[in-house]
Amino acid sequence: MSLKSSIRKLRDEVKSRFVGNEEVIDIIVLNQLHRRSATLIRAQRGVGKSTLMLLMLKGLTGDDFVVISGASEVKRGEVVGRLHIPSLEREGVERVLWAAFVKAKGKGIDEVNRLNPYTTANIHHMMQFGEVWAYGQRIKVGDYVLMANENPADPTTFVHPPPFYDRFDICVYLSSLTLSDKFRLQSLLENYGEGLVDSMPQVLTFEELQEARREVEEVELDVEIVGTVNMLVRDFQACIRNREHSEVKPPILCEGCHFLKDVCSGIKDPPSERATIVLTQLAKAKLWLEGKLEQDDVFKLALWVFPHRMSLVKARNLLDDLRNILIREKVKMEERNARRQWLILSKLMNGFDKGLYTYAREVAVEDLVFAEELMKLEREWVKKGVLREEDTLGVFMKWR
Repeated sequence: MSLKSSIRKLRDEVKSRFVGNEEVIDIIVLNQLHRRSATLIRAQRGVGKSTLMLLMLKGLTGDDFVVISGASEVKRGEVVGRLHIPSLEREGVERVLWAAFVKAKGKGIDEVNRLNPYTTANIHHMMQFGEVWAYGQRIKVGDYVLMANENPADPTTFVHPPPFYDRFDICVYLSSLTLSDKFRLQSLLENYGEGLVDSMPQVLTFEELQEARREVEEVELDVEIVGTVNMLVRDFQACIRNREHSEVKPPILCEGCHFLKDVCSGIKDPPSERATIVLTQLAKAKLWLEGKLEQDDVFKLALWVFPHRMSLVKARNLLDDLRNILIREKVKMEERNARRQWLILSKLMNGFDKGLYTYAREVAVEDLVFAEELMKLEREWVKKGVLREEDTLGVFMKWR
């Protein structure tokens, strides 16, 4: 069986045992196709987040996985390692017995929101650097599959720092079952009983998964897709008033701003640059697995890459609000293409043209990211003496 067929079989095996949320399963499978993948599943209690986590771990790593639970008092030794006391007493040597969680190819965290901050810090370090430390000794963790779940509404939740959640590639949300789904679930439970998870086969070896990951990494994306990914993330980050370093956050920061109706005005804290990396990885995985990738696919993938990396000014329903912003962003990109503004910018990079610059400056008044790039060119033109400082876009819009 080919690697692509095995990945599709994994997806089908999970869907045959898990009712509903099919789009979520699709994106979780795609997210496994790069090194040290990390997936976060969020849902209210009783929706099946632990079951989905276990199905994926078994399908990818067989029995070579360890799950730690935030609901229990997890100690450092269970997550990282502990001293081998006999070696210390007899030989005076500090030998570390590394925890099974560190050595296992599959790593699961149940109710990650209940983990104590110290344990979270150790896992964060592992996800960030691919290594763990204990008693002055270090071990490289290597490649793995990490799945975690949480119910943020749980009253016993710890508040973990944003950089920790940023280390998860995607964050998916499970919906409760519809009436017809409930009947399907009853049939599944009657067929499998308590063996619903135990019956899940290991669809491919970890070595085969690694080979698939290597193939995906070598995929080359079309330049337009790469441009869409970078422009999308930048539009969600950009702020003419330097939101990233300001102590004042929107909506106060946006008062009187020229771009009050732009995408940026709905974003309180922007996503990190890791969003670009993950979106690129997912785009490669989709192209490798399905043989095609369109601009619309990038927007669909972004829905699962952004929610845990940013916060909105007004969030009633996070996913719906984010969908609406992505729709506005798509319209914005279509308008850019209609104005052919990137072609104009490309021509201006080859040399100053007064007519083109005048038009570009008018366009920049309505497009923050375009304005950023135009202002970079302006600085060079001012140095060369082909443009006066008082005629620049910055002065025109009174930003300085």
